[in-house]
Amino acid sequence: MKKHKIISFSIIFIFIFSLIFTIYYLDSLEKNQNKTKGQGKIVLEFYYNPGCGACQEIEPYINKIEQEYGKNITVEWNIVNIDNDNYKKWRSYKFKTYPSVVIKNVSVDKASSYYPRSITLLDTDEYSKNESFDYRIVDLTYGNLVNEINYHLAGNYSEKSISKSDTIISTPLGQVDYSKLSLPLLTIVLGTADSVNPCSFFVLLFLLSILLHTHSRKRMLLVGSIFIFFSGLIYFILMVMIMNATQLIELPIVALIAGLIAIVFGVLNIKDFFFFKKGVSTSIPENQKKRLYSQMRKITQITSTVSIVFATIILAISANTVELLCSLGLPLVYTGTILPLFSLSIFEKYVYLFFYNIVYILPLLVIVLFVSFTLGRWKLSKFQGQILKLFSGLMILSLGITLILKIHLLQNILFTIGILLGSLVVTAIVSYIWKNTVINSSEKQKATI
Repeated sequence: MKKHKIISFSIIFIFIFSLIFTIYYLDSLEKNQNKTKGQGKIVLEFYYNPGCGACQEIEPYINKIEQEYGKNITVEWNIVNIDNDNYKKWRSYKFKTYPSVVIKNVSVDKASSYYPRSITLLDTDEYSKNESFDYRIVDLTYGNLVNEINYHLAGNYSEKSISKSDTIISTPLGQVDYSKLSLPLLTIVLGTADSVNPCSFFVLLFLLSILLHTHSRKRMLLVGSIFIFFSGLIYFILMVMIMNATQLIELPIVALIAGLIAIVFGVLNIKDFFFFKKGVSTSIPENQKKRLYSQMRKITQITSTVSIVFATIILAISANTVELLCSLGLPLVYTGTILPLFSLSIFEKYVYLFFYNIVYILPLLVIVLFVSFTLGRWKLSKFQGQILKLFSGLMILSLGITLILKIHLLQNILFTIGILLGSLVVTAIVSYIWKNTVINSSEKQKATI
């Protein structure tokens, strides 16, 4: 094996090894944190997640209470993950978001007060009609925590009472639950990574290069816009189908299946960088390319606007069907495993799918506008396609490994951004090595012929 391949494989191996090490390291930290501190008559159960910004604001309160009350109170630091027992306890109290706190006097049988920070508590009267509680509910503030602890230390337990949450902040655009800000950022990260799709780029650029012969910006914009719109629509429908299908299966099973599929797709994409189109590949087959070329050329010969629209729609459907193997990995990961990690209504899930697809089509829209207004040729080179394959492969492989080893880490936006940046850095380094060895040496050989 040539030296540049050995170095490149070594860099990728180090990246994957570092990812696995990080996952297990974070897991061990959580296990160390997820323990009971002190021994007391009053028990305070603190439900949180290390990647939750709202939780980090409450943690100093809990630490201060531990110091002030000492042995008179037992604090349980319970990290809530979808795959652990704390999640079941958390859900048994009918919590919907974290941080959440349960305070109870161990001399009585049931928890007497807890403090959900949830958007569903904004309208307390309506919330009390929809839910049946046996416990007292108050806002999660330091003052309320101290008052409730003192109340229980006196040997009491609480009666029913409900007031609203304080995770909601007002903005010029309306009210925002800041405990859920990680999902929009996660959607942008994965949607952007998914948009770097060499198959989509190839089809669109080839279509635009054919349309250049018409010397018509209007036709290029029309065909390009229709193609992008229906590509996004088909992608949206695909993700809705995945979402509906995975809702019938338990999340751990979906995570395992999605993780294995993502690993396979990731490995195949990385393989295509080193051995382009050799063996099993996620690239568009040559026989399918010829069929798409034929459809594209027919569009340039059509004069009727209505016929152009219908022909472009058919082309978009054909192209996206062929591209399915190129792009199935990330939609499956996002729709089947990430969305279920967050407490979302059906409407909210559809909104996030729509948002994901907007992010997904933005690069394609930029390409159409650039080529249409400059009337310039921009062809995706073989090496550029390989680079895109490597980047998407590293992203998908990393997500697949995380899904199988510790799915809840995908709730942590910093961890996901770390995967994105790590994939970018490794892709840049490996691409630089190949450009300065394989590409440059090929050009030198051509120059000497």
